[in-house]
Amino acid sequence: MKKLLVALSLVLFVSSLSFAQINKNWDGTKPEVYQGSKCLVFFYAPFVSGNLGSSMAGSYSNPVFTGGGVDSSKLTVSQMYGIGFQYYVSRDIALAIGLNFGNFSTSPTTEGLIGPGTSYKTTGTTFGASIDANYHFRSLYSVSPYLGLNVNFGMGSSTQEWTDGKYEFSGSTIGAGINLGFDWYFTPGLSLGGKYTLGFSSNGQPDVKVTNGGTTNEYKGASQTTIGTGIASIMLNVHF
Repeated sequence: MKKLLVALSLVLFVSSLSFAQINKNWDGTKPEVYQGSKCLVFFYAPFVSGNLGSSMAGSYSNPVFTGGGVDSSKLTVSQMYGIGFQYYVSRDIALAIGLNFGNFSTSPTTEGLIGPGTSYKTTGTTFGASIDANYHFRSLYSVSPYLGLNVNFGMGSSTQEWTDGKYEFSGSTIGAGINLGFDWYFTPGLSLGGKYTLGFSSNGQPDVKVTNGGTTNEYKGASQTTIGTGIASIMLNVHF
């Protein structure tokens, strides 16, 4: 990770130095956006950790298991990372939509993973969407601060199957909040964004169905609503 950050820093430094030498009167990159400006929004992986999840594409709720099944008093939430598209309806107002979609399937060729003569397979799907509406204030040199609104939704489902049983799960979360953020135009065509969303999220009760040896049990996870908590996001914006 350190090597990646050092290499990136060197590339940015050399690019900025070369550009400055060619353009003697250049006084820095400005947020030269206008009505109709567009950009793609990516999450910048080197700076994203477990403590910097993003509400760009929503989240979904998970049940918590104990030895006796599902603990209905607890709930975990999985953040979803996605790609976004931003459009400036005016020089100061930008609308952004974020999407996440994933589908996975694992089917080990080796049997006996959970017992003699058994096989195992897992499939799952995730989907998330969000909408941001941000008002950009007067820029300070290459930094454009903004204030806005965010609405997001996410859901996830998965199925685990083995020789004589099956586990099925589905959960979702909706949220909304106020965005406090900025875009830093460090070079023409690219900007790094930082955003903190302060608001609420409502986690629905995840559904769980477990079938084992001909017996089926259904469980409900906990529901949870939080107000006042926020999610931090770091994005890379590619303007075109």
